[in-house]
Parts: sequence; C-alpha cells; structure tokens
Amino acid sequence: MALPTFPIANAVILKDGFNLQRARDPIATDMEQGNVRQRPRPGDNVGTVTQTVRFYAADYDTFVEWVKTTLNLGTARFTIDVWLGTSLANKVCQFIKPGTTLVASWPNPGQVDVRMTLRVYDV
Repeated sequence: MALPTFPIANAVILKDGFNLQRARDPIATDMEQGNVRQRPRPGDNVGTVTQTVRFYAADYDTFVEWVKTTLNLGTARFTIDVWLGTSLANKVCQFIKPGTTLVASWPNPGQVDVRMTLRVYDV
C-alpha cells in the first residue's frame, strides 16, 4: 500500500530552527568499573528532524484535515520533503507525539508556521 504524501505543494520549509539527529541514542549499559558500554540499536536507521513549515491560511486548514483523517490523528507514516542540512530529500516520516509537537504560530496575516518533530526513516 502506498504511503500518503504531504498534501501542500507550495508549503515552505524554513531553515531557521532546524534540528537533525541522524540516529537514535545508543543503548547504554553502566558497568561495575564505572565505564559505560554503548552500542547502536539493532536494525535502527531512524533519525529525528525538527523543522518549521510555513503555510498559507487556506492550506493550513487542508493540512489539519489531512493530519486528522488521512493520518489517523497524526499517527500514520507519510512522505514529505525534509531539510537535511544541505538539501531537501523526500523521506518516509511519522510525527513524534503529534498532540504536543505540531505547534502552530501566526507570524504574518494569512500565514501559519507549524513546527513539527518527525521520525525520519532511512536518514
């Protein structure tokens, strides 16, 4: 089954406030001698991106409806262009805690900025 695609073609990804973590934190085990053993999580090729997307007001309404219905309240995976520090790449993503990480603000009349934290697969 094909994944849903981000519905707004003219949304702008803002580079301010961008944050990228290319891998999840390793598994850490404290040893008796005081050392800490760290190892990657097996099978993990997942990163985290925090980015802000600017919408026009009408597009924001479409986005909200898409998150509610198509993504089952923001829980499903989807594809979106993600800023990876030097360029945009289309990746499979999922919102991390959509109820708390999809934060909207209104910088100018008719525009809405949505800050989102995404779990990005195959970073």
